[in-house]
Amino acid sequence: MSEEKRPAVSVIVPVYKVEDCLPACAESLLGQTFTDFELILVDDGSPDGCGALCDGYAARDSRVKVIHRQNGGLSAARNSGLDAARGEAIAFVDADDAVAPDYLEKLRAALEKAGADMAVCAVEDVDEAGAPLSPPVLTVPEEAGVFEGKELLARFFGPASTCYTVAWNKLYRRKLWENLRYPAGRIHEDDAVAHLLYWQAEKVVCIPDVLYFYRLRQGSICRTELRPSAFDGVDAAAARCRFFAAHGRPDLAALALPGAWRRYLSLCARCEAAPLTWALAARWQEAQAQMAGLLPLLKGCPGLSPREKLGCRRWAKRALPLPPKTDKLRVALLLPPGLPVPAVKGGAVETLAEHLARQNGRFKEMELAVLCQWDEEAAGESARFADTLFYYQTPPAQDLAHRLAVRLSALMGRPVHWNRWYAKPLPFLKRLDADWYLGEGGDLSGWRQASRALGRGRFAAHLHGETAGSAALDEIYGRALCISEFVRRAWLSGSGEGPESAALLPNCADIDLFHPAESEADAAEAADLRAKLGFDKEDFVVLFCGRTSPEKGVHQLLAALGNIPDEWVKLLVAGSPFFGAKDRSDYADGLQKQAAALGERVKFAGFVPNPRLPGYYRMANAACFPALWQEPAGITAIEAMACGCPVIATESGGLPEYLAGSGAILLPRSEVWEDGQLRGVPGVPPLADTIARAILALKADPARAAAMAKAGREAAGRYAPETYYRTLLAALEGWRTEREIPGGA
Repeated sequence: MSEEKRPAVSVIVPVYKVEDCLPACAESLLGQTFTDFELILVDDGSPDGCGALCDGYAARDSRVKVIHRQNGGLSAARNSGLDAARGEAIAFVDADDAVAPDYLEKLRAALEKAGADMAVCAVEDVDEAGAPLSPPVLTVPEEAGVFEGKELLARFFGPASTCYTVAWNKLYRRKLWENLRYPAGRIHEDDAVAHLLYWQAEKVVCIPDVLYFYRLRQGSICRTELRPSAFDGVDAAAARCRFFAAHGRPDLAALALPGAWRRYLSLCARCEAAPLTWALAARWQEAQAQMAGLLPLLKGCPGLSPREKLGCRRWAKRALPLPPKTDKLRVALLLPPGLPVPAVKGGAVETLAEHLARQNGRFKEMELAVLCQWDEEAAGESARFADTLFYYQTPPAQDLAHRLAVRLSALMGRPVHWNRWYAKPLPFLKRLDADWYLGEGGDLSGWRQASRALGRGRFAAHLHGETAGSAALDEIYGRALCISEFVRRAWLSGSGEGPESAALLPNCADIDLFHPAESEADAAEAADLRAKLGFDKEDFVVLFCGRTSPEKGVHQLLAALGNIPDEWVKLLVAGSPFFGAKDRSDYADGLQKQAAALGERVKFAGFVPNPRLPGYYRMANAACFPALWQEPAGITAIEAMACGCPVIATESGGLPEYLAGSGAILLPRSEVWEDGQLRGVPGVPPLADTIARAILALKADPARAAAMAKAGREAAGRYAPETYYRTLLAALEGWRTEREIPGGA
């Protein structure tokens, strides 16, 4: 098949441990009466002979393409097929099923005749040998004809719901999948995306023809014992309810709600009766957070009885059990209010917590819990981290009772923190009974009450910024984890504890995500992004990435650009005042005004989510981080180095430690941020001038820039997420051993 001509249809077949069924499936597809299609067999790391079977079909028929990938589950396999598909229409067939000879012909004819975005056919269940059941079991569209996609959403909850919601038995226009993929690592993936497909589809054509044969197998992933993944269905159902409510369809939300709640309540009952593992408890906790967010919709839901609604409220609010402790470390990350984990709204601390959760999913060497801000999107994403327990809470209101408790406790010498964020989760923290509670920045004094209740010997301050130790903090934390030697020195300068109490835990970055352009696709993406942002190939683009706040020194970078007469030198500012949670501030508005005099030489990209950032580093010629405060570390510096982007930075806090060995250009600060103010430093050359000279020197010396790119990539290798995970484990294990030694701290 030539590259010039696209096939009319791409048929995607995920393949995993179906050696006995795959031949029937493949033969039913290769024998189609409609022949203008490509068959994409995705071998999802199958351990049997499936891979060889797939290759055999590719050798026999030029329409067959094979993708061999590491096992990642059905969703990931389907997504790989979508990424490779070239057809104008898309179909999915499961490898243990089969289709009629005119499956593609009839679906495509219906699609084209109706000018529809999706075509749906009827399904017949067959036994494990592929034979019809007696009597036949058919799932047929409730009504044949052409419908608006949104019109069919109500039928998701009728007797023929399977016909509408599953991925197979359909032919889709390619455009429906342009911005949509299945949630990787989960089952019930069809439920997670079906409503989004129909919401987009202007027309859906339903035909009564039985063209798809669904094989009933005992080994099906949906027919096994209780596992953490059983809650994937709750996540999908809850997301569907939220979607309908948010998009002005309370009628559909009311239809979806009973199924979501009944599924959740059924799993609650099963969890109570099952041996509770850490992974199961984690998913149960996450599902409870999802369902608690649906409580406001219960009032308008006639499909649930008053007794059921009472059960919903009880199971959405009750304290869930946790499994007994094992020999694994049980570690709780205690985050301040503001941003969630996973880091869907950015945030350095939140991103680091996500790295730990991801690595723990790989190695499973600790029982990890994360206490953080509730966020609907983050709660949905948290299911990807099956071995991490997420305890979500919203910032509680500061009610009169809590104010009185704060005053009374202060008079009694046992202070309760004024912010209920730190007081509300104490019952959960007690039930958790962790080996270590890590205060992850924010107001570190907030965990005083919890430390007194649980023991300071189990509390460690994870210092993400310059923090001087003190007697008051020593009462809360017996240990400290420091992201740089600069931070460690500052802590020990005021702490009464010895040097052994403070361990070095350098930050990390996703080295697998952040890397130089290693393929034509990477290079093309960077070139396209550069053009989209309005930069020419000849431009020397300097990138700033980070918060647009005074201590980050962006105004100095803008002033430096004003000192450069070379019109080919340009600046891109990627960031916002507070990650994805805040996009406006007086300082940020001032930067826009300052940049106005530079015209098209300055572009503002706003907040850029982490997965998209590598393209920005790759399209830039240099990155500049003119920090005016004592920058404690520098995750963005790691990211830039990892992408092969030469770095210019100030001699600030821990930045020089992270940039060591990269050849980065380090500049003295002529202005510093202290106590919430900017003040000049006498006797130091103006920073705007030294930045300008550094940029021009780098532009004039491509060999130096190339050497910096190479050295930076090597230096960034020190900051891989696995190293971060291992370093934390070693510190906590070492301290636990000391604690267990008689006389230990």
